[in-house]
Amino acid sequence: MKRDISLDILRGLMLIIMAADHFGEPIFQHLYEFAGYVSAAEGFVFLSGMLVALVYSRYHVAGGLVLEQRVWQRAAVIYQYHLMVVLGVFVFTVATQWSGAYWTSFANEMQAEPARGLLSALLLVYQPPMLDVLPLYVVLMLAAPFGLRLMLQYQAIGVGMVLLGSGSFWLAAQYGWGHDVLGLLPHGLLLRGGAFDFMAWQFIFVLGMVLGVLRFNSKDELPRVNGWLWSVSLVVIVALYLQRHGYVQRDLSPVTAWLQEYRHIARDNLAWLRLTNFLAFVYVIAGVIVLHRRYNVLKLLALPARWLGFLGQHSLQVFAYHLVVLYCYIPFRWGEWAFTDEQKWFVLVAFLASLSLPALWHKAYLQRKKQAAQQAQNLKPLCKATMPPVMLV
Repeated sequence: MKRDISLDILRGLMLIIMAADHFGEPIFQHLYEFAGYVSAAEGFVFLSGMLVALVYSRYHVAGGLVLEQRVWQRAAVIYQYHLMVVLGVFVFTVATQWSGAYWTSFANEMQAEPARGLLSALLLVYQPPMLDVLPLYVVLMLAAPFGLRLMLQYQAIGVGMVLLGSGSFWLAAQYGWGHDVLGLLPHGLLLRGGAFDFMAWQFIFVLGMVLGVLRFNSKDELPRVNGWLWSVSLVVIVALYLQRHGYVQRDLSPVTAWLQEYRHIARDNLAWLRLTNFLAFVYVIAGVIVLHRRYNVLKLLALPARWLGFLGQHSLQVFAYHLVVLYCYIPFRWGEWAFTDEQKWFVLVAFLASLSLPALWHKAYLQRKKQAAQQAQNLKPLCKATMPPVMLV
């Protein structure tokens, strides 16, 4: 199955939105949760699950544990990038502490207890701001082969079993079970969960895997989008956008007040209204993609789409790079050395443009690796031809 460029474009778009969100002022207040109670993180996790199914499903027929090995190798690569990011943040945080700088690192606990913070971060149980996506991704990739093999082996029954199990974990997270599990870890470690409760957010990843398996089995056939359901999804997005951004007041009716209670829109445990908003958003985007493939309605966006697709193809490298850069940007965000809001707009443009650098580096690395493999392959026949005959006695 050939690579789906539309998924790379969407991943690139999610990367740009997350990077701009993490950059902060003056764009954060205009961009964050731009479609109601939906952020780029939900889209990134969902697309990651979908790509896992599309990329690794073909190893199911290889037999043995090939599928598991391939996915776990990817998990190891993700952990390596997490390790590099943690070490970069550790150096910045310790340098901040030792220099007596006026600013503080986002990793406050690591700044107070560097060794304990570093060890806990390497064990994925300490997740300071922005350093919570990669640990979540590592754990999801470790668990992914079990659900993926079940769906591929038993088809509809397997999909039903995986959805039932994943949905049960999501439901448990609504009652705080995820925090209870974190509390069982040794207290000698520095425990700080990130913004994403694993028991809840795995549901989005699994939904992406389910869609990816269905797409894999359909051999790239265009999905069918129901017009009525698409319209309802769009209405849901508009209504929740108006509610999220203050256009619908709480005192309008008891229903609006009830819907705006935090327990219905919580982000950490992916509350039901936020999940509904996200699923509606996915369906609307799916409809737009189908329209584009049939009628090329987005042809005017071809140039930026190529750039977004390029970033999406190297999303891990781009994501890791932007984390380290934004920690180092802290001194210029607030305080004595801070840029003005006008200057920050120019810095933001330069920062977003610089996201191409890790993508270009990784592309060159892959090309060198491919050339080395081809040269090694070409040398094998030559070596065999020059070997002296073996004398049999």
